[in-house]
Amino acid sequence: MFILSGIFYLVLLCSSILALSSIPISLYPKKKSNKNTYAKDYYSSLFDVYGDDA
Repeated sequence: MFILSGIFYLVLLCSSILALSSIPISLYPKKKSNKNTYAKDYYSSLFDVYGDDA
């Protein structure tokens, strides 16, 4: 019984991590990028400490 509950909590933990990491991806504004422009990745807003758009 302890093994089954441990597996259940492991699956629950992994699914909650995936669900929480999908939130910044869905909130990221979708822009059409040209071939010559630099496109930011989805997680750049999480690490943008000083608000630079460089």
